[in-house]
Amino acid sequence: MSDPARDSSSSVSQIISESRLRPQLLADLERFRRNVTVMFTDIKGSTSYFEKHGDVAGLLMVHECNDLLKQCVQRHKGRFIKTIGDAVMAMFDTPADAVRSAVDMQKSILDVNRPKQESDRVTVRIGLHYGAAIVQTDDLFGDAVNVASRVESQSQAEQIFISETVRDEVAATGEFAIRSLGRFELKGKTERRYLYEVIWKEDASNVASSADHTIFMNAGIGFCVPTLKLQQMRQDGSVGAEQVLKQGALVIGGEDADFPVAGDPLMAPLHARVSVEGGQAFVEDISGGSGVYVRLLETRMLHDGDEILTGSQRFSFREQEHGTSAAAGSGTHGIGTPTMVGQSSAELVTESADGVTQRYPLTGDSVSWGRSQGTFVFPEDRFLSRSHARIYPRGVDFFLEDLNSRNGTYVRTRGKVPVPMGTRIRVGGQILRVMQ
Repeated sequence: MSDPARDSSSSVSQIISESRLRPQLLADLERFRRNVTVMFTDIKGSTSYFEKHGDVAGLLMVHECNDLLKQCVQRHKGRFIKTIGDAVMAMFDTPADAVRSAVDMQKSILDVNRPKQESDRVTVRIGLHYGAAIVQTDDLFGDAVNVASRVESQSQAEQIFISETVRDEVAATGEFAIRSLGRFELKGKTERRYLYEVIWKEDASNVASSADHTIFMNAGIGFCVPTLKLQQMRQDGSVGAEQVLKQGALVIGGEDADFPVAGDPLMAPLHARVSVEGGQAFVEDISGGSGVYVRLLETRMLHDGDEILTGSQRFSFREQEHGTSAAAGSGTHGIGTPTMVGQSSAELVTESADGVTQRYPLTGDSVSWGRSQGTFVFPEDRFLSRSHARIYPRGVDFFLEDLNSRNGTYVRTRGKVPVPMGTRIRVGGQILRVMQ
């Protein structure tokens, strides 16, 4: 007797294989398309854990963490699809089950972390999206998978981010506390999309917002939230000028700005706008070209043309169309498709003051750099840490991760972007910080 699920898997694979010679067969894949909720998780802190405890202990930690996540998926009627490095991919028939599973994951990891020293704790971030996908027994295909991965990439440690489609499906239940985060640019999407956070614990650290109001009341839960402040950081790490961020906007710049910085030749008269909307801080570049840079707190999905600052090194991330086309033409979806051996689908580019261009291809499982360790080294840059940052692929996407460097890794903003509490911003020659 045949297994329908196994038959489905075989049929999808067979259609994809045979369609290379008979493209008209691709239309048959539509019968495997249905609405599902796709979940991605990613472990925060695994790189430092491997560095501190070694490869064997690190692999055991990742295995135990992912096994815990798998149990949470199964408890809430989900299907564990696969792991991709530190990431987990899962599928649920209903958005409500997916959100319940995500909350269960965060609470379970919190319980596991309690007896551990802070340096040994690991956390996860989670992203969910509800949409149509081609469902195979052991995999998923389609745009819903890519969107879910990109929703997850916007979140921070211990957060659960959901797309608007998930919010629309679960909001009416009144079961979950949800707050709007505003509109985000998701890679590959022409329009910015609304994202939302599921609040799963009642403490101030989980809600980075202003204190003069309650931002939501849902399922009988009300949260009082703290006041946010913008602080100017001195070179010795102490705080200089400070100003409270209220609902509305504050402009950073020269002497006529709301937050004036005198004597900085890199500061435009009106350089950056910091605003608070619905309790969330945002920053926007209004300098006309000088740029605003935000320090990484978590790994970040890179976009073509992104500018990266590490120490004195300024890189431009460039995607190469031939590499992306090759991956797309392989008959597989983007998530989990490895970069073709020996072929670079992206690169880092620097240009010196005298116009000399240097290119650094992004090949293999990971590319790292620093003052003395990594794929590329810059021994003369005293502002770089020994091992500073790395970039790794997940399918056709590339992710940037800071390796616990002393001076941090910064990415230039595009449009208006959210600023999590504690994040440092580079405006002109100044380092500013959003704090409560």
